[in-house]
Amino acid sequence: MTIHELTYTLRPRPRLLLLASCAIVAATPAGFAQSAASDTDQDDEAIVLDPVQVIDRRTEFGVQGDDIYVTPGAVSSTSGDAIQERFFGNPQEALRSTPGVFTRQVSSQPGIEVNIRGLYGFGRVNAMIDGVPQTYRNVAGHGSSGGSLLYVHPELLGGVDVVRGAVSGPHGAGVLAGAANFRTLGIDDVIIEGRDQGLLTRISAGTNGRDMSGVVAGGYRSSPGEGQAGTFAVMAAVARSVISTYETGEGIDLPRSMDSNNSPTGALLRAEFSPGSGHSFDMGYRWYDNRFEFASYTQNLTNQTVTANYGFQPGGDLINLQLATYYNQTDMVYDDAGTYAGRETENRSYGASLTNTMRVRPAGDLPVVITAGASFGVDDYTVNEMRGGNPPGELLKTSVFTDASLQRGIVTVSAGLRYDYWEMSGYQAPISPGFGDCPAGGPACGDQTVDRSGGRLLPRVSVAIEALEGLQLYAGYAHTFRPPTVQEMLFSLVPIGPGVGTGVANNLDLDPETSENLDAGVNYLGRSVLWQNDFLAVKAGYFHNRIENFIVNDFVQVPGRGLTAMWVNRPGTTTMKGWEIEGVYDAGPAYLRISYTNADTDQPIGDGAGIGNGDAGILPDTYYTVGAGVRLLGHRLNLGAQMRHVGRGKAAFFGDYRPTDAYTLYDLDAGFDITDDVRAFFNIENVMNEAYSIAGAGMEGHERLTGRGRTAIIGLTARF
Repeated sequence: MTIHELTYTLRPRPRLLLLASCAIVAATPAGFAQSAASDTDQDDEAIVLDPVQVIDRRTEFGVQGDDIYVTPGAVSSTSGDAIQERFFGNPQEALRSTPGVFTRQVSSQPGIEVNIRGLYGFGRVNAMIDGVPQTYRNVAGHGSSGGSLLYVHPELLGGVDVVRGAVSGPHGAGVLAGAANFRTLGIDDVIIEGRDQGLLTRISAGTNGRDMSGVVAGGYRSSPGEGQAGTFAVMAAVARSVISTYETGEGIDLPRSMDSNNSPTGALLRAEFSPGSGHSFDMGYRWYDNRFEFASYTQNLTNQTVTANYGFQPGGDLINLQLATYYNQTDMVYDDAGTYAGRETENRSYGASLTNTMRVRPAGDLPVVITAGASFGVDDYTVNEMRGGNPPGELLKTSVFTDASLQRGIVTVSAGLRYDYWEMSGYQAPISPGFGDCPAGGPACGDQTVDRSGGRLLPRVSVAIEALEGLQLYAGYAHTFRPPTVQEMLFSLVPIGPGVGTGVANNLDLDPETSENLDAGVNYLGRSVLWQNDFLAVKAGYFHNRIENFIVNDFVQVPGRGLTAMWVNRPGTTTMKGWEIEGVYDAGPAYLRISYTNADTDQPIGDGAGIGNGDAGILPDTYYTVGAGVRLLGHRLNLGAQMRHVGRGKAAFFGDYRPTDAYTLYDLDAGFDITDDVRAFFNIENVMNEAYSIAGAGMEGHERLTGRGRTAIIGLTARF
């Protein structure tokens, strides 16, 4: 087994997923798995290199450290500290500085829509918090996409991990393009190593709408006494932010329809218990509450998540059992004003997973890693009579998956097979006689519960070669798919005021989207490259995806009614391809980092896209972030600067697109370690006060220069 010397920090994180019925599944260490990522953003400390065994770390989604550069696949990670200090406490900016990743960023919407390789929403990407899928949606006005929205308090984030392309294990069930996991603070984030209790606090304030933000967290960890077994740990955290409207680079306040006012509050509870004999338990509770105005409606939104997980590792290579369960609920209520005043939505999701990983040597010294697993997840959406374009219904996804990897010398070969099954059920609105398939002269059709289901077998294979010390080549091929959603199959137009719409716009014959994905790349990780004890790490990859049955919202000729908005499969193959590069060079006193994307993600654009009936996730042709900095005063003082460039792009509008302009922003950041446990930080976003339209804001956002003007933040973080 090849051993690399590199930075590595492993923090146990709950693997929340879906239950199981059983199946033996193989854990591929290859890159498209849940393996994951490294934090190249920890540039405020000198690099300390420790040994890591490559193959053993690839079966876990969200491993932190520089594992990214020994993982043969498209994975990335950003730490919570980097989000706060380099990206102004805004996880969307961190995602936009990740290769192959973007967001649909609307100034008045605090919810996050993750875009991976030009695809987002409707289950194409699995956006999670602590491994729990976030599936809430609310079609509201022409500025919304109808895709899923993720709400998390940035102060409670420990980091964000991304897998681009096929995803192994329970996280990959019914997922087309990749997954992003927003990790909340863990016990090790709060309690300093070697102590049994701790306190974490951070407070910041700024200009231009960044009024105040802060978090307080406390934790306790017991250790077994002499002759005793078992450990127990618990932590709690609460966070609050106050964000007001900001001025653009032109010095103009945002209009009311795009107002960024919101004041999120968040809380987190976590407990871990290991009684000994290989057993471990962890439980968690997360709460988020916010009030904001989007699409001219004041929305009151609450999200709650409960998780419970069990692990069993009795020793040996045959049993490493993980059971994960979750329940997630998002509730939203409109204030009493406007056509849809009083809208109430409830999105409940729940699920579980069971996996087992074993390591065997069936042929002498050839190590084989195998994992067993199955999962299920349910997304149940309800809404009152003020539903507008939001049909109620339920989508069930189940999966049985198996992956295996074999290593011989410098070559590791991995293969996997999964079967994903889906089932949709929901309410079909009435259809008037003579409309669509409803016979003329008879009774109305529809007004009933309908269901559809299907499944698909999905193979994957990859190979990695440790060509030279620190140099790894890899390539992989995988099939993925995603089922049509309730939103698409049961779309019933948009009734004005109370009403259920019409079932004539339903399309119960939608086929799932499928994709054949090719990934190839190279990793390099080494030290003492240019100077003694310096550090160079680079990941460069190419992807080429061929998507069939692409789903869009088109205007379709319906008998008896004429042109009608409806979700349909576009014929032909949609090809997306591109290059993704990220890397870091660290010489100790100075460092340089880069993230670069060049992609062609053109895709079919529906007739209703850009006006509330879906949108297009086309990435800018090129976008990159380059950062550099120095460390002074014995590495206690860090001074950094970064450039964020977004190239020309396309915004969907009525079946076509309009070009969007390129822009370049410059930022500054600084951090000073007052003591080992107290750190002050300062940053300036858009230091040149550039006026620009946010890429990926939709057509409505593009028509105005809605980008945030110059904004400064100062803060203090302390751990005791």
